[in-house]
Amino acid sequence: MSLRDRFPPARLPNSHYFLTVSRGDKVRAFAVRPAIAAAAFATIPALALWATGATAFIAFHDQIIATVVTRETQLQSDYETRLSDARAEIDRVKSRQLLDQNAFETKMHDLVIRQARLEQRGAELAALAAEAGADATALADARPRKAHGGGALAAIQAIGAGAGDSDPSADLGAARAYAPMAPAATLNPPKPRPLDGGVGSVSRAQPSSAALADELAAAATDSALDPNARVGLVSYSLDRVERQQTATLAGVDYAARAATRKFETVIARTGLSPATLKAPPEAPGGVGGPYIPLASGDDAFGRAAAETVRDIDAARKLRRLMPHLPLRYPLSGELTVSSPFGYRPDPFLGRPALHPGVDLVQPYGSEIKATAIGRVIHAGPMGGYGNAVDIDHGNGIVTRFGHMAQVLVSEGQTVKAGEPIGLLGSTGRSTGPHLHYEVRVDGEPVDPERFLTAARD
Repeated sequence: MSLRDRFPPARLPNSHYFLTVSRGDKVRAFAVRPAIAAAAFATIPALALWATGATAFIAFHDQIIATVVTRETQLQSDYETRLSDARAEIDRVKSRQLLDQNAFETKMHDLVIRQARLEQRGAELAALAAEAGADATALADARPRKAHGGGALAAIQAIGAGAGDSDPSADLGAARAYAPMAPAATLNPPKPRPLDGGVGSVSRAQPSSAALADELAAAATDSALDPNARVGLVSYSLDRVERQQTATLAGVDYAARAATRKFETVIARTGLSPATLKAPPEAPGGVGGPYIPLASGDDAFGRAAAETVRDIDAARKLRRLMPHLPLRYPLSGELTVSSPFGYRPDPFLGRPALHPGVDLVQPYGSEIKATAIGRVIHAGPMGGYGNAVDIDHGNGIVTRFGHMAQVLVSEGQTVKAGEPIGLLGSTGRSTGPHLHYEVRVDGEPVDPERFLTAARD
């Protein structure tokens, strides 16, 4: 057996790595553990990466710094922009709130002005209704053409419609004084709710301050609604009051026009012209006072109110005139005409002659009454008239009463319509007890039966 077979070949040790460094004749070997070698080899890429990064940083230092600064600047600019937008939005919100508040205050101011104007209109309506109320006696037949038409009563009842009276004619107060009455069958009962709750209310034509305050309070205190909704409700309430006032004004104007038509119709039946007659002054003596016009303004309501004032004034003048026209019977009870006005055979001579009046027959001693307001201009004997009385009523109208048994007034005395002025008799040219009644206009006799017919109607 050879030595090669007996001894295996030598092997290098695997516990270390050997690093041999040769320099000239010198050779040195370094034994390196595997772990250290692995760490060294692992460090080499890191060092290379670091070296590369350091080299890049050194090469691009300024550019990197500029990029970072630019980014920071952009972020700061974006932040400031968003902050500015937020502040602008806050300013817009505050401005919008201020505008909304100003608009709300303007609406409230307008509502207060409207309320004051409506209250003023209500006072004017009450005054106009009171003026028209004096014509109530002349309006018995002045009914509206339609059951729901423009009568003042219907307009005033419409104010309470929807809430308050079970009886449509209940608690109308002074409204009846100027409202043309509609037939009972045509009145629709309004829903129960009185407008101004007081029995002593002057008129439903006037929405009182309390009523308007209740309307405002009812809408303004409803916390479930936002302010704009409450303002809308108040505005609607004032609109409704304004419409009611307009309707009431139309009713008052209708009443005044109806009175005027009634008076003019009566006067026309007498043969007189209303345009030529002058109403006596309302009161003796001077008149005056400050000029305080209607406060309704120059809007549609104001113009309508001015027109109503003119219509009421025309009716008032005619109303003052009516008591001075001989539109009453000179005798009580039924009148029997024994001889009409016009030409007839004279009862004593039998020849045709003008009979300037009418002969009314009643028992001897019947009371004779003045047929209108006037001043006695003659009282006593008057030729063929016997005991006679002449009464001047103005506008050139004189009434004459003849054949009296006794005269009960004296010259210069002022008498009222219906006041006794004498007793029926048969003095003068008379064939028996009767009253000779004349009406003279500007000294000329006219047919008294026209006036008697107008008095009957």
